[in-house]
Amino acid sequence: MFARLCFTLTVLLFALAAHAGDLLIENITLLSPERSAPVGHQHVLIRGGRIAAISAQPIAVASGTAKLDGSGKYLSPGLMDSHVHISSVPGLVDEDSAEVRALRKAFIRQQPRSYLYHGVTQLLDPSNYLPAINAFNAQPQKPDLFRCGAVPVLNGYPSVFVSAEHRHQHMPNFLHEPANTDPLPTGTHAEQHTPEAVVAEVKASGALCIKLFIEDGFGDASIWPLARIETLRRVREAAHREGLLVLGHANALDMQQHAVEAGVDVIAHGLWNWTSIDGTEGLPTPIAALNQRIREKNIAVQPTLRVLPGLAALFDANTLSDPAYTRVVPPALLNWYRTPAAQWFKQELKSEVGSDDEQRIYRRQMRIADQAMRALRDLYERGHSMLLASDTPSSPTYGNQPGYNTFQEMQLMAVAGIPLQEIFRAATINNARQFGLEKDYGTIEVGKIANLLVLNANPLASVEHWNAIDQIVLHGIATPRAQFSAMATP
Repeated sequence: MFARLCFTLTVLLFALAAHAGDLLIENITLLSPERSAPVGHQHVLIRGGRIAAISAQPIAVASGTAKLDGSGKYLSPGLMDSHVHISSVPGLVDEDSAEVRALRKAFIRQQPRSYLYHGVTQLLDPSNYLPAINAFNAQPQKPDLFRCGAVPVLNGYPSVFVSAEHRHQHMPNFLHEPANTDPLPTGTHAEQHTPEAVVAEVKASGALCIKLFIEDGFGDASIWPLARIETLRRVREAAHREGLLVLGHANALDMQQHAVEAGVDVIAHGLWNWTSIDGTEGLPTPIAALNQRIREKNIAVQPTLRVLPGLAALFDANTLSDPAYTRVVPPALLNWYRTPAAQWFKQELKSEVGSDDEQRIYRRQMRIADQAMRALRDLYERGHSMLLASDTPSSPTYGNQPGYNTFQEMQLMAVAGIPLQEIFRAATINNARQFGLEKDYGTIEVGKIANLLVLNANPLASVEHWNAIDQIVLHGIATPRAQFSAMATP
C-alpha cells in the first residue's frame, strides 16, 4: 500500500513538473510564412519551451497555467538575422582603458537584449571570436546563437587589419596558397592550412558553416592576396563532405563573379560595388548577367543593405538623437558617442575620401547603397529569394546598432521593392532552411522551439509593424518588450 502511494505521488509530482512553465496564448492571429494568409482566433499551447498544440478551439489546461490574451494581436515566429558580429562594439575605440572597459562591459550585457527588443531570437555570426561568443552566451536572456568558422587567406582580408603577431591567434584557420610567398607564422606548417585541414578544424569547433573572404581590396583596389578558384572549390568540396555550408564575403562585381565561379552556397553581401561601371544609371548588363547566374546556380544572398547607410549615419547630425538609440544603446555608451573621441572613424573616412565635406560623403555613401538596392530588386524580379542579414556592425560605425539595424535592414528591403511577404520569409523560414535549422525554427508548428513574437499590428500590412512588438516569447517564456530596453534595469 505504501509503495503504491509513493508511486502515485511520484507520478503526480512528475506531471506537475512537466506542466510547470506552460504558457497558453489564446485567441490570437497566427502569421506563419508557410501559410498563404493569417489565421485568426487561434490558441497555442507551449510546453517545455516548444509548441505543444495549435487549435482553433480553446485548449483546456491545468489550473495555474500562465495565459496570454492574444485578442487583437498577431503571433509570428521570432526573426533570424544571419549576419552579425557579436564580438564588435559599434564605434568603440580599440584601447585598454578603464573607461573603454566599462563601456564594453555595458555593451556586452545589453547587446543580446537589444536584439530581443527588436524581435531577433536567432543569430548567426559568420566570422566570430570565441571569447566573445562565450561572453554572449553567458548573458541570462539572449537569442539562440549559431556560428561559422572564419577562413581568410594568409595575410588577406580581414586578418590584414590585425597586427602580424596576433593574426594567427585571432583567425587560426587561414588558407595557405602555395603561390603566396608570405612566410607562414612561426609554429605553423603548410599542411595544417590546406582546404581539407582547415575545414576539418572548423567542423571540430562545432560551427555549422565556413566563411570565406573573397576580397582583394576595397573599391577597385587589388592589394590583398586572394584564394584561387581551384582552392575555393576544394574548400567547398571538403565542407560539403562534412555537412557544412560555405559563405563567401563579396560585395564587388568582380569578387561576386569569383564567388559564383567557386560555387559558394551563400553570398554574404549585396552587390553595391560595381567597379568600372560604378555610377551607371539603371541596371548595367554585367550586373544583370551576374544576377542571372546567381539565380541559375541557386546561390543564397544576404543583401546587407545597411552597410553603406551605417557609414553614412556618421555624417548625419540626427543619428544620435534617434529615439530608437535610447532603447538599444547603454546610456553611458550613447553619451560617449557624442564626444570628440567617438568621431575617430568619421575622421578616418574623411581622410580616405580626401574631403571634409560631410554632406558630400553622406551622398556618396547613399548613392553606392542605392546600387545595392537596384541589384537586389532585379534579383527578386528574377524569382530569387533572399535571407535577412544586416551585417551588424559592418564596420567601426555607431550607425549599426544591434537589433535596430536588423529592423532598418527590413525597412530598406521594403524601400527596394521587396514585398512584405518575401521580407517575412527572408527573416524566418528562408534563414531556417538555408542553415539547416528548420526542424526547430522558422514557422509556427507543433514541435518547434517556442521563439515567437506577439505583435500589436500586422507586419504583412506595413514593414513598420515589425516595431510594434508587445511580447517576446523565448523558449516558451514571455517577456514584455520594454524589459529588454536599454532604459530598463535588467
